[in-house]
Amino acid sequence: MATEPVNPYAPSEALAHEAEKPVARPGPGRLAALVLGILAYPLTGAGFYALGRRRRLARWIAVGLFLWVLVIVSVRFPLPKLCVFAFTAMMLATLASLVDVLVAGPLAPPKGRVVLIAALLVVAGRGGAFAVKRWLAEAFSIPSGAMVPTLLVGDHIMVSKGRGDVQRGDIVVFEFPPDRSTDYVKRVVAIGGDTIEVRDGIVSINGAALEQTKLEGDCPEQEEPGWCQLARETNAGRSYTIMRTPDHPAADLSRWTLPEGNVFVLGDNRDNSYDSRKWGPVPLDHVKGKATLVYMSSDPKTRALRWSRLGRGVE
Repeated sequence: MATEPVNPYAPSEALAHEAEKPVARPGPGRLAALVLGILAYPLTGAGFYALGRRRRLARWIAVGLFLWVLVIVSVRFPLPKLCVFAFTAMMLATLASLVDVLVAGPLAPPKGRVVLIAALLVVAGRGGAFAVKRWLAEAFSIPSGAMVPTLLVGDHIMVSKGRGDVQRGDIVVFEFPPDRSTDYVKRVVAIGGDTIEVRDGIVSINGAALEQTKLEGDCPEQEEPGWCQLARETNAGRSYTIMRTPDHPAADLSRWTLPEGNVFVLGDNRDNSYDSRKWGPVPLDHVKGKATLVYMSSDPKTRALRWSRLGRGVE
């Protein structure tokens, strides 16, 4: 039998074996990693999962969690300067991690259920942020002048969440009783069981007038010079500054006993505050937490930062 001539164009055995190997599918690119990093905020560095860089992923997540813990601790205790540092560092770390994702190339495509794990990272980041906001610390902004001079319009404050152990003198954020979808911030001047009275701008608790000491000095920056009068008020051993407008005094409040489970709140801008004198007490289950510090402040007209108010404690 005649032998078949060799085909000179046939692939070699090595090439044929190479052709049979499965082609590796490319992993998600930098854009997908960037999107994941943004969606999983504040889980810093989550985008590195899409690049298969597990070590870098672990390092960035550790940095982000450490800074989150610092923010929470600084709000709860409170430590105003530490909060500003930790909050700024957290923002910078988030931006740096996104830049790092764009610069770093993929090491190896992630294996397993890629979409599922990416979704879990997003849920972990967003869920963690929700838990912190719900039970530990939350940021609020001040839209009105009812708490001048303690809090100015444009201040951004941090609130330590929880309604336990609310005392006279605390500044609290609460759900407005007539409309619980709206948050208010005021100072607690009386608690359940107290008898309160306001006459000629002087608050009396259980028959004893709160001491007020007039202060020399100008009105806050958002008020007209000479239009207001500042004073230090002392309540249950705690002193804080209030503002009066003698030419436009608020109405008096007749003696009244506060029911248990409620607090009576007033604005520090005593003659220009919509508070418990108008709509009654605040049930404790409406209270979201205590204001502890100002972490940022900007002038509402010029948008310029008020550097002197950054990292200021709320007394």
